[in-house]
Amino acid sequence: MALGNLRRYDVQAKYAFVLAMVSIVPAFAALWMGWRRFDADLGRIIYGSQGQFALAFVGCVVLSMAPAALGFVMGWSSAGQRRNDQSRRSWIAFFVGGSVLTLNVVLLIAFFMLRLKPQG
Repeated sequence: MALGNLRRYDVQAKYAFVLAMVSIVPAFAALWMGWRRFDADLGRIIYGSQGQFALAFVGCVVLSMAPAALGFVMGWSSAGQRRNDQSRRSWIAFFVGGSVLTLNVVLLIAFFMLRLKPQG
């Protein structure tokens, strides 16, 4: 199966849409992981020193940011082009990719500001 010519704007729109949609899954996984570990009484995200929570959390964020950034840029590049008959997909990829990138930045900032690693 051919990948398609990425110089064509309609092919860029297809890839951007798929990449933006794929980036949602790990972003919500990271959001769920952070929510599960959040202690409302302390106002902190608590994780143990033995576990791999921090690595899994940051891994989910990175796995989400890469396709979101590609979808965002490719959607921005192909949106509004005359030869793009799938402009709607470009715009969806642009806004979804940008929203997922914003969510990931907020998650990382919240994690690094609210983390509490128990001693021992």
